Amino acid sequence: MEQEEQKLNSLPDNAYRELKPGEVYKPIMPANSKPREVTTYSVVFGIIMAIVFSAAAAYLGLKVGQVFEAASRSLLSRLDAEI
Repeated sequence: MEQEEQKLNSLPDNAYRELKPGEVYKPIMPANSKPREVTTYSVVFGIIMAIVFSAAAAYLGLKVGQVFEAASRSLLSRLDAEI
């Protein structure tokens, strides 16, 4: 049972070796198929990942103490240059 499931979820055998003369490779997803690229799942997962990584970056920046300080210094130096 497990071998059948693995066979259904993996590439064909000829994907891992050189094709024999006259042998044709049939890809899992044909070139003329049009899969959906933006789905509800992908949007929700992207938002969740953005929240997690933003929170991690903010935490580490505050822990080290350089995120807002560096941002304010660069902003102030830009303002000084314009004046």
